[in-house]
Amino acid sequence: MEFDRDHYAVLGVSSDAEVSEIKQAYRQLVRLYHPDINHEDDAADRFHEIQQAYEILSDPQQREAFNHWRKRHGLEGPMPLILRVTPSQDALPSLGESQVLYVMAELSASDEIEAQRLPLNLCLVLDRSTSMKGGRLQQVKEAARFIVEQMEPDDVLSLVAFSDRAQLVLQGARGIDKAAARTAINSIQSGGGTEILQGLQLGLDRVREWHNQESISHLILLTDGQTYGDEDECLEAAKAAGSEKISLTLMGVGSDWNDKLLDEMARLSGAPDASVYIDSTSKIAEAFHSRIDGLGNIFARDLVMSMHLAPQITTKEIFRVSPQINRLYSTDSQIYLGALETERPQAVMLEMVIPSQSPGEHRLLHIEVEGRVPAVGEESVRTRHTVELPFNLELGRRSPVPPDIVAAMGKLAIFKMQERVMQDIEMGHIEPAVSRLKTMATRLLDIGEVELARAALLEAGRLAQTGSLSSAGRKKIRYGTRELTIVPKEVRYD
Repeated sequence: MEFDRDHYAVLGVSSDAEVSEIKQAYRQLVRLYHPDINHEDDAADRFHEIQQAYEILSDPQQREAFNHWRKRHGLEGPMPLILRVTPSQDALPSLGESQVLYVMAELSASDEIEAQRLPLNLCLVLDRSTSMKGGRLQQVKEAARFIVEQMEPDDVLSLVAFSDRAQLVLQGARGIDKAAARTAINSIQSGGGTEILQGLQLGLDRVREWHNQESISHLILLTDGQTYGDEDECLEAAKAAGSEKISLTLMGVGSDWNDKLLDEMARLSGAPDASVYIDSTSKIAEAFHSRIDGLGNIFARDLVMSMHLAPQITTKEIFRVSPQINRLYSTDSQIYLGALETERPQAVMLEMVIPSQSPGEHRLLHIEVEGRVPAVGEESVRTRHTVELPFNLELGRRSPVPPDIVAAMGKLAIFKMQERVMQDIEMGHIEPAVSRLKTMATRLLDIGEVELARAALLEAGRLAQTGSLSSAGRKKIRYGTRELTIVPKEVRYD
């Protein structure tokens, strides 16, 4: 007997699941995807897929045949993606009004499966304008030479240097001649103005030349200056890259570059954490090293989180809280998570508004994450979790909020305060912005972030006197609050 998919993955259960677990998973999914209830375009197909999986796994003979098929195709083994979902309360009172529930979903790679390094299709797009002259350009060239040495035989590396014109330094080919590449990099000279679009377009063209499903296509752009007149085209190019599954890393070094532009390019590309602030020339090489390490440790890719809320329940806000804090937006109840690195879990925090519920057990939320794990084959891998909570008439004392959620909420509060500061300044509301910066400084000191607290306090004084933030201070606060993550201590990168 032949099969065409992993039916355990369809139901989100392990291969040693009891019949009762299979039945429970089936019932939960049927309630979500039944065409009479779910009118999404793919609901009928998913319902049929779930029905077929249940029929096979609930029949002992068919399940045994499927297990043999699974073993022959190398699918036997642990679940590749680990999804842990934690609500802020394990029970809620049955009130006659709405209430808020926080849910944290943490996604990590199975430590029982070794990641498979995929070939890189990488392009470096490097600013060589006059402002890069001297030590800054030398550091960039050193970082580029380091990347050359990291390339494997199946990797493709291209390099574009740009000012007000773009120059193709490395054409891009497999089996790179490393000595010739180093010589070409050494020849890069500074001069001219800054036009990001020139370099970005040429770089994306080189990535597209080698783009395929079996490689990681990525572009790293570094600039230290403002681009003028081509901002809208840069945004369009970033959006197009995201739609083609070409990921970006956008690095700004120093203080005189447009952080709003790079942030918006990152968001439109589908990776809001793709913009990177390098506050010192001496940290350029470190930033490149870190990014290349991450690209070489991708465990899963093209990850999408789907959220199925019970009727009347809504999400107020969604944030990624690890490996970096970012505000997320859902499209058709889906959030694009991108790539998962081996030792860097992703965590998403949902703020849900729960309407009045009758006493008893209620299903509130079903989360499903789907993506590709190269180490286990080409077929999509899924993991899922359903949040069900009891509602009680007794108002009694609520259970303590889990420590991870408490920590995440504290850091999220600081991040959101930073957002409000920037909004206040744009609207000319200087006094409340100064007050919030001072409160931020106190909160940052409370969690041991002394350097960031000092920056917030200094900028509060400057804002009160001049009505504006310094360019460097603004970037330090914006990007510093993003780094207030909840990465578990055993894999923390600070």
